[in-house]
Amino acid sequence: MINTIFSDKLPAACGGFVRKNEDDSYTIVLNANHSYDQQRATYKHELSHIINCDHDKQDHINFIEHIRHI
Repeated sequence: MINTIFSDKLPAACGGFVRKNEDDSYTIVLNANHSYDQQRATYKHELSHIINCDHDKQDHINFIEHIRHI
């Protein structure tokens, strides 16, 4: 299960993030202050982290982010 919430507390430079919950579901948090198109792009990006099981990898987060942006 993937939950999606919007937050107006994120910094402007942060489109959002994903977290894995204790019940193995995920929550994608999107920046409420971004445009629909920015939110959609961020959602797709965070979804790629879920699909690629990035939360189960021991790789450094900056390296994973680099790969996801290629």
